[in-house]
Amino acid sequence: NPPHNNLARRTDMRTTVRSRLRLQPRRPRGRPKAEDVEALEERLVSVARQAFVLHGYGATSINAIAKSARVSKNTLYARFPSKAALFQTIIARQIANVHHEIGPTTDARTLAQALRAYADVALRTSLHKEELEVNRLIMAEAYQFPELGESAQGRFQVGIQSVTRIIEVYAERDGVRCRNPKAAAEMFLYSVYGWYTFAIATNRKVADKEYSSWIDNVIKLFVASRAEW
Repeated sequence: NPPHNNLARRTDMRTTVRSRLRLQPRRPRGRPKAEDVEALEERLVSVARQAFVLHGYGATSINAIAKSARVSKNTLYARFPSKAALFQTIIARQIANVHHEIGPTTDARTLAQALRAYADVALRTSLHKEELEVNRLIMAEAYQFPELGESAQGRFQVGIQSVTRIIEVYAERDGVRCRNPKAAAEMFLYSVYGWYTFAIATNRKVADKEYSSWIDNVIKLFVASRAEW
């Protein structure tokens, strides 16, 4: 080809590249927007949960999470200083989801109805695929990684506080004295989740009718012993 034709092609290529570059949105300078940070944290938590469930908590590294999320380790560490912090966030979001779905439990007419509303959502949520996977992970690896057990214990304490509040409200509303509402709340939740733990250990699918029947039986026996609280 004549030299002037090659020169013309190179000039056209440079013009095309410059044109394409001008069409690309510029990366905003300064601090990222709040919604961008929220979206990034959501992705990191989601990727971490999937990795923990698929590979195990102990076998999942921060490097692997960062790589799967397509961010640098520094970016991940800036928001979550450790795997434990990521796992705690997973649990915190589970708690928030339960409370959002339950709503104000003290709007029910009776104590039994309020407890039924709380236990139904808490147990049904725990049987959901994602929550169930996380709970199985805790049971499998908590003996080796205490931070998993600590996160589960913290979640359980939040449940105790919620049920204690329900018992206190209805004790005052019904004029029924309760000597130790926290102890009563603990017994109620241990009864509810004892069945759940057995269901996980036996690795079987639980029908809605089965867990609903269990809740009804627990509440019936629990409220019948109200005078002993």
